[in-house]
Amino acid sequence: MSRDAWFPEETPAWDGAAGEAVADGEAVLSRWMGRLQSEFPQRISHLVWDADRIRLLEEALDVVVRDDADCPSHLLPFFRRSVINRITGLGPLDPLLLDDTVTEIMVNGQHVYVERHGVIEPCPVEFYHGQEVEDLARRIANRAGRELNTETPLCDARLSDGSRIHCVLPPVSEVPTITIRRAPMNLMGIDDWFHLGSISTDLWEDLAFMVRSRKNIIIAGGASSGKTSLLRLLVGCAAQDERLVTIEDVRELNVPHPNTVRLEAFGHFTVRDLVANALRMRPDRIIVGEVRGPEALDLIDAMSSGHPGSLCTVHCADGGMRAVHRLARMALQRAQGLSFESLTAQIMDTIDVIVYLVREPGGNRRVDTVMDVRAQALHLRWHWDGGELQRDGVG
Repeated sequence: MSRDAWFPEETPAWDGAAGEAVADGEAVLSRWMGRLQSEFPQRISHLVWDADRIRLLEEALDVVVRDDADCPSHLLPFFRRSVINRITGLGPLDPLLLDDTVTEIMVNGQHVYVERHGVIEPCPVEFYHGQEVEDLARRIANRAGRELNTETPLCDARLSDGSRIHCVLPPVSEVPTITIRRAPMNLMGIDDWFHLGSISTDLWEDLAFMVRSRKNIIIAGGASSGKTSLLRLLVGCAAQDERLVTIEDVRELNVPHPNTVRLEAFGHFTVRDLVANALRMRPDRIIVGEVRGPEALDLIDAMSSGHPGSLCTVHCADGGMRAVHRLARMALQRAQGLSFESLTAQIMDTIDVIVYLVREPGGNRRVDTVMDVRAQALHLRWHWDGGELQRDGVG
């Protein structure tokens, strides 16, 4: 069902009924929304809507509308449209979700920014006031089965197309904030990386060989540097007869591998809990979308005790020892009786390869360095010399 079908042309325009709509609108919408929430909660609880769900919502709304004798008849279509838009849409953000060039949407209070082609720019879309943003954030959380309020002011949710939504309310943030990372309509393949100069064919063949050889690989890089995209491509090089378990805060990888168990943190079940449970699922490889906390120790233990070829990403401002130290600091959160130095040594003894990605000022992502970890030391394997990737040594 198209949006034109939901909102027929005969719906009165706002300017034609502006005075009456402003005067009566909020009271009518409040009544209708109240009844829908109390009498038809199952029909308004979705985060993403399809034609069947829209039809069921319209049927419930028809019941509510028929019983409301106080609403002016000539404004019924207008108010009906407003209710459906409030429930099914994301308000002023709807047009941005239809724009395939937008990869990230950032709402800071009333102001909106978007990322296109790796560059952040202000967007003319604006909310009227911060309360409108807060209401939208709460609605997103409710539809995703999450709680968002002053006691629980943080929320992660996911759209059915894989887009990731993060909401923050005061007092944690100064203003209500919504961040939406769009799931790409077409996932980048290795040919796209070649075309953009993000990786060379020789380096890709080398990395694919290391995956097939069951090397433990860490992909490090800053925000939006392409870590998840490269991880997805590398995991695709695993043998088809292997069993994989992927673990993520919010599911993004969607690895096209036939024998894959996909775990996603939810509620009190953290990434660390999932890593511990993954060990009971007979995995050949454990894939962690991003290591962010004490699960680092569990993953390192898994890599060194029967699950070679595991991979993960780490948010880090540099490759090499900075990535190792970042993992050690996270592992230290639950490592009783172990020092930072001993954890660093254990990580160096476990990891085989560190791939570091950068995001250039113009938005292009590329591999910057590849390090071998041997004999408690790092050895440069590949590096970017300012124009192309160069091989430095033999692994």
